[in-house]
Amino acid sequence: MTDTDILPGEEKRRQGRKTFIGILLAFFGPLALAIFLFANLDMWKPQSTANHGLLLEPIRPIPFLQLQQVDGGPLKLEDLLGRWSLIYVAEGECDLLCQTDLFKMRQASAELARDLVRVQDLYIALDDAAGLSGSSLKQEHPKMLLGGVEPASRIQQAEAFESQPQGMVYLLDPLGNLVLRYDDNSTTKGIIKDLKKLLKVSKIG
Repeated sequence: MTDTDILPGEEKRRQGRKTFIGILLAFFGPLALAIFLFANLDMWKPQSTANHGLLLEPIRPIPFLQLQQVDGGPLKLEDLLGRWSLIYVAEGECDLLCQTDLFKMRQASAELARDLVRVQDLYIALDDAAGLSGSSLKQEHPKMLLGGVEPASRIQQAEAFESQPQGMVYLLDPLGNLVLRYDDNSTTKGIIKDLKKLLKVSKIG
């Protein structure tokens, strides 16, 4: 029997079955896929627990970065692109925990040997006290970029990272995407391992 021999009623029934199957797939397909991925998380995302920092999900472009350097010159996102950036977001005086995090950043970068040129450190001062502390630490961290935030932009700049980014270290990739976050419990060795892994597999930066 050819298609031309099919009765109109039979053709309607076939079309109806196709439509019904399409509706089922549209409704249950995504649900079934989500259940499968969740049940097999270790299969499709085997490296999810291999990071020492917290993977920011979804990885996203930083929406706003507009700073002023100590010399008064602007420091924008475009100035950071092309290299991996370890960024410390500071508010208030840089206390012992803050200084420890900056030391971790400096040591992590120093341990990269020939890949050192692919990574840069940035201290973001959200207020005047943080800016004064950053300036006083500049001699100890001569290669660290230091950027201050204008008062009118402080909330916007902080929220460009997360709701409470103060005291955290972030890793920004060479394309301007926020990738990882490190808190005070993170270790220098852990940051180094993450950087080496990313630099090894990355063809950018």
